[in-house]
Amino acid sequence: MSNQPPYLPTGMDITNTVLLLSNNVSSGPYAFWLPQCNVSSNPYGGTTGLFGLVSCIALQYGAVSVVTWFYLPPGGYGVIIGNDNASYPNGPSGWVPIIYVGANGLLYIAEWSSSSGCGWVTTPISPGWHMVVWAEGNISSTSATIYGYLDGNFIGSFTENGLTYTVGGYSPPPAYWYIGNGYTGGCWCSGNVLNCSYNFFNGNVAYVALYNRVLTTSDVLAIYQGIRITSGLVAEYIGNNYNVSTGVWYDSSGNNYNITTTVVAGQYPPRGCTLWPVGDSGNWINWPTC
Repeated sequence: MSNQPPYLPTGMDITNTVLLLSNNVSSGPYAFWLPQCNVSSNPYGGTTGLFGLVSCIALQYGAVSVVTWFYLPPGGYGVIIGNDNASYPNGPSGWVPIIYVGANGLLYIAEWSSSSGCGWVTTPISPGWHMVVWAEGNISSTSATIYGYLDGNFIGSFTENGLTYTVGGYSPPPAYWYIGNGYTGGCWCSGNVLNCSYNFFNGNVAYVALYNRVLTTSDVLAIYQGIRITSGLVAEYIGNNYNVSTGVWYDSSGNNYNITTTVVAGQYPPRGCTLWPVGDSGNWINWPTC
């Protein structure tokens, strides 16, 4: 592609391999569930029970940031990071696709709250490699602020009144946080830009990192330039650290939040070898296995 980002995450050791997620009907689709925790006392007065890791961080620290590097193919779309309260393939009663690309060619940064309902900021996104940051801060029992970045640039923020879904503003709570999938029953709130069901991302995901704070603008730009930021780093999933023989995606943060379960039981995404920038590398199925 001609629109590769100018900076590549070489400082995070993902220069040679990427973890591949695909909607290919003969070998996929694939996605991952993040680790979970049990919450017996919600500090904001919301629901309790089983939460996914992003929510666990937000509940414990009052803030959370999600960073992801992904490759969007031409015509690509789907949910890169999403959550719901029932395990795939069961239709949940609550769900939020927090980072997704619609069939309309727009990137969405989204959240839901008990008083404001759906909220999002959006911006056009083109095929190629991109870094997206979703963050939630200023969390209280009455509101929270959500921030979005694309390729190191701030694209907007919005405030949700009431409890957000992430911190327990819906019952049951969001127990299942996905990498590469998300539910949008009723097409969620942004119109008919995704399937009104589960939406597997049909591109490549090379990196996901979770922080226990709202990343600053300078933090985001540094990560985009390939500088590994460790302050507040809770979990980090690098494509190189996926073990195709065991099906374990190892957490590089040192906190041992390893991912061991795929959404498609018994199947694991292949690990392909390529160089950055990938350009038009052809059908990834033909890439050699690392």
